[in-house]
Amino acid sequence: MPFKADHALELLARARDNGRLGHAYLITGPKEAQHEVFAAKVLDLMVGTKMGTLEAWEGQGAIVLRPQSKSRRITIGDDGDDPGTIRFLEKMIHRTAAPNGWKLAVIVDAERMNPQAQNAFLKTLEEPPPNTLLLLLSTQPQQLLPTIQSRVLEVALMPPDGTRIFTEHEGKLLYVLKQMSKKESGSISTALSLKKDFEEILEALHDAIKKEQEADFEREQDHYAKTTDGAWLKQREEQVEAQIEADYLQQRTSLMELLLSWMGDVARQQAGAEHLDLPKFQDATAALAAKWEPGDVAKRIRVLRQLESHLHTNVNEGLALEVCFIEAFGA
Repeated sequence: MPFKADHALELLARARDNGRLGHAYLITGPKEAQHEVFAAKVLDLMVGTKMGTLEAWEGQGAIVLRPQSKSRRITIGDDGDDPGTIRFLEKMIHRTAAPNGWKLAVIVDAERMNPQAQNAFLKTLEEPPPNTLLLLLSTQPQQLLPTIQSRVLEVALMPPDGTRIFTEHEGKLLYVLKQMSKKESGSISTALSLKKDFEEILEALHDAIKKEQEADFEREQDHYAKTTDGAWLKQREEQVEAQIEADYLQQRTSLMELLLSWMGDVARQQAGAEHLDLPKFQDATAALAAKWEPGDVAKRIRVLRQLESHLHTNVNEGLALEVCFIEAFGA
C-alpha cells in the first residue's frame, strides 16, 4: 500500500521506537515521489542528524551509489577501490561510519544494478555489519532479483498531490482516451479503433525500450570486447533480451493501470466523488460519465481488470486485447 512521505516516516519512526527497524528498505513509487529526498529524511530520522540531502550525508560517511557512465549501470566493479561499484560498497560499509556509529548505504536507481552486481550485493544484504541501514531506491523494483526483493522491506511512496508527470507513451494513451470522450461509443468499429491505437502505443513503447537497451549493449561491447571471451558476449545478449522484455512488461502494466485510473474516474464522476486520479482530465471523464450508464462503466472496468490479469500469463497479447476491447467498448 503506497503512503504519503510524512506518513511513511511516521511508520518508520514507530518501528524504530518499538525495536522493529529493519536493516534494509526498498523505497519505491513513481519518480515524482522524490525518492532521494525521502531517503535523506530517513537518514536524518534514524541517525538523529539533520543533513537534508544525500550529498550532505556522503560528507558524513554515508555511501551513495548511482548509475555510472553512459550506460547508466551500477556494476560489480573490479575491486574495492573501484568507486561507484558494489565492490566499493562492500569494502567501505565495513570501514566507514556515519554519526552515532551508523553504517549507511543508499543505492539510487537500484534496478540499474546489472545481474552480477545484484548477486554480489546479496552478501552485504544477508550479512551486514552491526548498526547498518541500507536503502534501495527504485521506480522499477520488479527488475530486482527475487532474492533481493525477499530480503528487504518495501516502502511504497505516493507522489505529492498534483505532481504526477506522464511518460511519452502515457501521454499518447491519455490523448487517445480524451479523443474517445468526444466520439460516439458502443460499436465494434469504435472498439477495434481504440484497440488499434492502444497496440500502436505498445509497439512504439517496445521499439523505444529495445533501442535504448541495444545502445547500452553496444557501448558495453566497445568497452569489454578486448578483455572478455565470446561466452560473456552470448550471456550478455541473453540478458539484454530478457531486460527488454522485463522493461516492456513493466511499462505495459503502467499503461493498463492508467487506463483503469481513467475508467475509475468515470465511475467516480458518476458517484460524485471529490477525488480523481486524473484531475487534469476531469472534463473528458465527466463527458463519458454523462454518456455511459453506471452499469456499463462497472462492466468496462471489470473486463479491463480481467485483461490486466490475463496479460500476466502467457496469453497471446493481440488476441487478449481484441477480445477485451470488443467486450468492454463494443456495446
